[in-house]
Amino acid sequence: MSSAYPPRSRTFGVGNVDFPQTLDELVNTLSHNHLMAQTTTTTRHHHTPQRGDTMAHRRNPQGQRQGQGNNRGHDLTQFNFHPSAIAMGSLIGRQFVQMLGAKCRVGHDYSMAGRDRNRENMGTSFLAFDFNREVLHIKASLEIDPKNIPPALRPLDAELSFDDIASQGIVIEATNRNDVSFHGAPRKHVTVTVTTRRPPRFFTEFERNDELLGMGHERERTGKLPYRRRATAMDFATSTVTELKAGAIQAIPEGPCAYPTFWNTFRWTFDLTQVEFQRLMRCSAQFKDLANDDPEMDLLSHKKHRWSTRKLTSAEYLAMYGTPDLSKVLFSSRTLIEGLIGHGILKPGDVPQLLAVLPRSTEFADRILESLYNEERVREVEKVIRAKARYLRKEPPPPYSHLVMIRSVLVTPTRLLIGPPQQEPSNSVTRRYADRLEAIVRVQFTDEEDRLHVAEYTKQADELQKDVGIMARVRRALWHGITIGGRTYMPVASSSSQQKEHAIWFIDNKKIDFLELKSWMGNVAETIVAKHAARMGLPFSTSRIVQLDIKLGREINDVERNEHCFTDGVAVAGIEIMKEAARTLGATKGLNSTPSAIQFRLGGAKGVLTCWPQLADKLEVRLRPSLIKFRSTLQDLNVVRIAKYQTAFLNRQFIMMMCANGVPENLIIRIFQENLRSIRGLKQRVRRGAASKEDYKLMSVCSEFPLNQLIRAGFHADPLVLDVVEIIECRLLQDLKWRARVKIPAGVFLIGIADESGTLKANEVFCQYQESDETEPVIVQSEILICRAPALHPGDVRRAFAVDRPELRHLKNVIVFSVQGERPLPNMLGGGDLDGDDYTLIWDQEFVRPLRVYGAMDYKAPPPKRVDKVTQADLNENFVQYMLNDVLGQVDNCHLAKCDIGSPFDNDCIELSKTHSIAVDFPKTGHAATLEPRLRPKEWPDFMDKDGTKKIYQSEKILGKLFKLVNPEPNFRPCDIKELDYPVDQRLSHHPIYSTLLDKLRPIKDRYEAAVLYDMRRYRVCEPEIPSGMAVRNPRRKRIRDQNLNEPLRDAYNAHVGDAREAAKEAIEGISFTTNLTGMQVVARHAYALTYERVHVEAWQARFMLEAEEHGAADEDKEVLRPRPMTSFAWVFWQELIQIVTGPNL
Repeated sequence: MSSAYPPRSRTFGVGNVDFPQTLDELVNTLSHNHLMAQTTTTTRHHHTPQRGDTMAHRRNPQGQRQGQGNNRGHDLTQFNFHPSAIAMGSLIGRQFVQMLGAKCRVGHDYSMAGRDRNRENMGTSFLAFDFNREVLHIKASLEIDPKNIPPALRPLDAELSFDDIASQGIVIEATNRNDVSFHGAPRKHVTVTVTTRRPPRFFTEFERNDELLGMGHERERTGKLPYRRRATAMDFATSTVTELKAGAIQAIPEGPCAYPTFWNTFRWTFDLTQVEFQRLMRCSAQFKDLANDDPEMDLLSHKKHRWSTRKLTSAEYLAMYGTPDLSKVLFSSRTLIEGLIGHGILKPGDVPQLLAVLPRSTEFADRILESLYNEERVREVEKVIRAKARYLRKEPPPPYSHLVMIRSVLVTPTRLLIGPPQQEPSNSVTRRYADRLEAIVRVQFTDEEDRLHVAEYTKQADELQKDVGIMARVRRALWHGITIGGRTYMPVASSSSQQKEHAIWFIDNKKIDFLELKSWMGNVAETIVAKHAARMGLPFSTSRIVQLDIKLGREINDVERNEHCFTDGVAVAGIEIMKEAARTLGATKGLNSTPSAIQFRLGGAKGVLTCWPQLADKLEVRLRPSLIKFRSTLQDLNVVRIAKYQTAFLNRQFIMMMCANGVPENLIIRIFQENLRSIRGLKQRVRRGAASKEDYKLMSVCSEFPLNQLIRAGFHADPLVLDVVEIIECRLLQDLKWRARVKIPAGVFLIGIADESGTLKANEVFCQYQESDETEPVIVQSEILICRAPALHPGDVRRAFAVDRPELRHLKNVIVFSVQGERPLPNMLGGGDLDGDDYTLIWDQEFVRPLRVYGAMDYKAPPPKRVDKVTQADLNENFVQYMLNDVLGQVDNCHLAKCDIGSPFDNDCIELSKTHSIAVDFPKTGHAATLEPRLRPKEWPDFMDKDGTKKIYQSEKILGKLFKLVNPEPNFRPCDIKELDYPVDQRLSHHPIYSTLLDKLRPIKDRYEAAVLYDMRRYRVCEPEIPSGMAVRNPRRKRIRDQNLNEPLRDAYNAHVGDAREAAKEAIEGISFTTNLTGMQVVARHAYALTYERVHVEAWQARFMLEAEEHGAADEDKEVLRPRPMTSFAWVFWQELIQIVTGPNL
């Protein structure tokens, strides 16, 4: 999931400008190209911090009309201003390039009277500041003949998240106007300029023709017919071609369809009365308060600006923004250039100069182009290219064996964003076509700023009119493909995890034959469309290949009874297969080198393999029918993960269900407080050199960064070390507060398998756990509590008996379930099975004894939707329907709130748990779940962190009590070594410095930091989070899916470290030093100096600012552009630094 959006750095105000543009110029500009409108590139995550950003993970306003909040209407009324004119364009250096401008019609807008009172009587043109949702509402009825402007501008209707406003991007300028008065009082002439980081969410009026009104008369009568919908790229075209019928989505937008890509600045003029002006000043004060609460939200500029304005004629627009000729550019370079244009880093008009100065070597040219993704905006193309060429390595580092270089593409409502090739975990398909990876791209459908949330009105609009709107854009990509680098890519399949992210794999059919690919995958004959889609996605699941010549043995029958399968998803394999699978994942010694089970993929089969020497030879795999999804001749064994020890944690759902079923609240509170005490003060204990044994254990479990070694070596006061420690402390406290993630010492969280021996009785389990090589294995023997996430039904938390069986003692760190009884125990735990599900088992009798067991939910999935033969069109529409009906998260939230308001036993909660089961089964049945409006809470508990548009109450139940125990709000802000007066470790300082080696290391440091900076933007993190391998959550965006970032962050950091170390070794080849240090220790000493010592850091900063000046930054912008020094480069050589200060035998 990546992105290289221009960072929230300095943005520029506009001086006094006389706009609007003339009507002739406007019509010419709008008409010079009439079709195709898309955009270019990025990857998977959209935040672009500057060096030293403090993480603005804030609320993500959805592009839908939300419920009425406590003060939202008041905000929109109080901070609602009516402009006299509006202009849109781009800031380029010291110049505002105006692409479109017009006077704004005044008057009242009663179109939503009785339907949305907040918009009633707000005017046909307004700019409104909504501090509850943190959104700018923009509406402009342009004084232009509607026939000459596209639907998206009739009127201009948009919402811009505060997150998407550039740093200091709001500029307010005011002058007195004596020629305009109100009852004799002079008015203020005010100009408001807003510069954005990415396009706002555009809307357009929903088309209401006679045919539609006939189809939707009932919706019209009940007031449920959507009055507007999200605008897409083709809504900016003046042609009548709809989004669905516009052909393949192009990389570089054309004509007026390019406006959303190239408009990065909006400008309004107002003539305000003194009362209105005072309201605007109060609005400014709100922005100041916002910046005080969160420095990342410093949106209001306080400086004077002198910027010229340039109004583009039609010819000038074509020269600057017309589609460049890239037909003779090689594919790899062409896609990078298209991506840079889509991000707004380059203008189309920059391409001729760019091509003239790029090196002839394609590989080196691509490295330079990739490095441009770290820039905010390139103005002096030749200077920037020459500067990049001076320090970039000509040879890119090879990826790790389990990673491949893949392009990712985001399709947003108005843009198509291509990212540079990035290291991604491999799968069977990428390994099969390793020589043709350029023919494979990962496509994700997103909103302009984040995940695409499909609102109810989007579903209504799609139901009535499928050829316009955001779902039409999704269908357009699936039906007609996307064109990047001059090649058209078509959809193939999506794994289950990718589908949840609205992502799907596309291929170039000219490079990879689709029929040959399907034949290689196997015979997918499934006629249930949803299951067929899941089967097709199986080879695209992330995995690592096990290098073994395995033997496929005779299949084993499933254990089936009462229409239930007791062995669903689990089979057996030999011990050598277990060992090699562990070795493939890096577990070469110790406890995890011989796992008892692995999660795997093999041809058309998937699930769990259990080590069972009595049933399988050392290199043998014996499958069951329940694991075989389709027949395939592929024999490669792919491992996903191995069974290993994990301690048990509670979550909000578990706690809610347990307390409702009799577990004492005081018990939960006591354990919660114990967790809290063990975490709080971690950073201070480390700083004082007083870390406990438990602290060291905690740090080693949470992060792979070598904290324990560095702290023991005396680096406990180092800024980066303390930053990583603070990240761990902050993240764990945030997990307690926002997820109620409570560690349970007397519990485990392990993968489930079946009892192949048949010795366990009904409702019995076997669990033997071993924490580490230093501890002895323990067999649990008692009555236990067992559950599985998610737990939404009162019967999802159950009691069972953990027993000892000699036949099962070879199994460790798994939970063995009985195959006896009327119904499988996993199935009674929220519909679980054994194809990779993990289960929480607790033997603490304070939990077990008081637990009342409620009847398990008896859920039967609706009959699946079948067709005679599944076509690609069926698969495409299945993907669309998944997006339209992806309500799992909403159901979970509604259920949690309803449980807090009432109890899990309430009818609404039981119905929500059934709705959840239907939604979970969509990939199997194709039946969508419907979240009824009556099941949505009218108010929300405080611990759910809803924004100001929702009615919030203070929860007095268990989750509310736990939530309030974690105060103040956990927060992280990285340190600044300048503010700390450049702290250095004196144990390193007395070693000599060689200027020639500094010169050799500077470009290596530059490359390393450029790569880290790109990952900061891609994953929306700050620098210390990358070596830590953990993403903390900012208090303003607590619900980000950061738990999925751990592995990508680790892989990215390890790649950067490997590249830097290899480059450093090359740099010192043949050099001898007059010191007792080894060559790499000398490198480490110099890397530390470049990272921390004042003279070198200030020299680096001066060089950075000189480059900024060469690139066209204005004097008043330099302070904002001035970067915070990065601190992780020194620790690329952490082993050598430890050796220097302690000796080589630490």
